[in-house]
Amino acid sequence: MKLTRPSSGAMIGGVCAGIARYLNLDVTIIRIAFVLIAVFGGSGILAYLILWAVMPKDEGGSLAEEGFDKARQWYDTRKNDTPKEPPYNI
Repeated sequence: MKLTRPSSGAMIGGVCAGIARYLNLDVTIIRIAFVLIAVFGGSGILAYLILWAVMPKDEGGSLAEEGFDKARQWYDTRKNDTPKEPPYNI
């Protein structure tokens, strides 16, 4: 089984639900662990955000992949729309 973010059973981003499904644990245990790490260690929120961006969804890619694809499409349309010759005559 792959580590993915499910679209069902997700409260915020699906990170805890995906980890719980991957480790075959109850999702409440993973959520409590993230809260404890966030409160006592401070790195739980950062870890959650990084995993949210990196973990792929069940039906598609990760947030980072979607962002890169949108940026690539935007760049390609801008590159194709630029004129090849200057707009003035010399």
